[in-house]
Parts: sequence; C-alpha cells; structure tokens
Amino acid sequence: MISVLIPTYNYNVYPLVREMHKQLSKTGIAFEIRVYDDASTQNFELEPLLTEFPEIVFKKNTQNLGRLATRYRLAQEAHYDWLLFMDADVFPKDRFFAAKLIKAMEQHQAEVYFGGITVPPNPPASDKILRWKYGKYRENQALSERLNKPYRSLLCGTLVIKKNIFLKEAKDMLPIKKYGLDVLFSYRLQQNRNIIHHFNNPVTHLGLETNDEFIQKTEEALQTFKFLIVNKLLDKDYAQVTAKAYQIKKFCSKVLCGFVFKITAPLLKRHLLSNNPSLKLFDIYKLLYFSQLK
Repeated sequence: MISVLIPTYNYNVYPLVREMHKQLSKTGIAFEIRVYDDASTQNFELEPLLTEFPEIVFKKNTQNLGRLATRYRLAQEAHYDWLLFMDADVFPKDRFFAAKLIKAMEQHQAEVYFGGITVPPNPPASDKILRWKYGKYRENQALSERLNKPYRSLLCGTLVIKKNIFLKEAKDMLPIKKYGLDVLFSYRLQQNRNIIHHFNNPVTHLGLETNDEFIQKTEEALQTFKFLIVNKLLDKDYAQVTAKAYQIKKFCSKVLCGFVFKITAPLLKRHLLSNNPSLKLFDIYKLLYFSQLK
C-alpha cells in the first residue's frame, strides 16, 4: 500500500498522473495518488482530469506555501504508511517503474528507497544545456557511485520513504524558510542512520530550467548551505562544495575570495550561459560564490 504524492506549481502534471495510475493499477496493490497544486498562476484545468479515478485526489492551495510545506501537507493527509514523492516534472523511464519499485520494497527491508534520476538522452536547446549537463553527468549516477555515498546521493524528485520518518524530519525543517533544503533532509537521515536501499529504477527529469535560472537557484542553495552551517544544522564537510570551500579558507581570506569572485564571476557566468558550458568551471563558480558569502 502506497501513497504517491506529487506537489506541482505551474506544470501540467496530468501525463505523469495517468502513467502512474496505469502502472500501479497493474501491480494489484492498494494505492492513492495525491496531487496538490501550490497556488499556480497558470491554469491547466487539471481538477476534472485528475479526479476521474477514485484513487486520485487533487487539491489546490489558496496561497503559495512552498515546496516543503506542500510536501508536508501531502504526507499528513496521505492514507498509507509508505510515501512515494515525485516532482511534477519527472516521468518514469519505463513502463515497469511501479512494478520494479514494489518488488524492491518486498525484497529489501529499508526505510527509504531511491532508484535514481536521469535526463532526456538528447541535448535540449542551448539555453538549457547547463542544467542538462549537470543532470547527465552529476545527478545521473551509477548504482555503484550512489552506494559509496548513500545519503548524499539522494534526490527528493523521486523518493520512497516511511510516512512517520518524513513527517518527523519535515516538521523540524518547516520553520527554515529557505530554498535547497534537500541537503539538510538527507543529512538528517544520515544522522539518524535511517536504512536506505539504492537500486536501478530511474525517472527522467523533463522540466529543465534555463541556464540563468539554474545558476540563480544554485546561488540560493549555496546561501542556504551557509545558513545551515553557521547555525550548526549541517556539517561543513557534508557537501563537497562546502568542504572544499572551508579548506580554501585556510589559505585564502574571505576578502581575497570576494575580490577574486568579483573579478572572475562575470567571465565565468558568461561562459556558463554559452552554448557549451563546462561543469568544471561551474564547480569553480560555486566554490568562489560560497567562499565569499558573509
């Protein structure tokens, strides 16, 4: 028995819901699919479509609550003890996604299950190439890589977790009104030694941001990392970028890092917005950006 929970905002989630309903119906297990719209400004007229089956529940927030608060509400109102969170812009890579998931849950005793995430095989338009490259070469990790760092490689775009565990961790995180809290969530799972089972069953991330949007979101996430570390909510060595940044601080003052960032950032950003951005230069941009944060 499982509750599929899909928070959405300004995205047509109907194809994903139909596919998940079709796949889960073939497994023979009890399930529900809950879709909560976080006060979208675009109208996809989803309500009549998403209520055509009794297993589907559609609700729309009267005001924008944010990703975590919407997920928390979804989990609170879910009927079953197992939760499958799916971002609105992902899609099962094959038609056996649900069957593979149920099989993994039957064969392995864990508290969290993660099957991986990938991007479309063909490169998108040049204005989204940075996000596509990052997804292809950084997020789309082989199973052996994920097993080496089982907590840090978790991505909440597709994740199965016990309801009581998610509610406990999310409740503690709700007061933190920041973007990019997935890192804190996985860190808390590590601290609590929750059992994770990694396996091969990816979804495809379809809703790629533009290069400029991705850089902006990355900067916001790095600001959140800094906030969490300063407030002793996250170990500085947990994320690779923060671990390296604090190593650099031993030899480079914040003032000097700020000067270097100020000089190089325009050049780096111009390259990252080009038709062929380098992920190594993106790493350098992130490192310099974080190092100069106050």
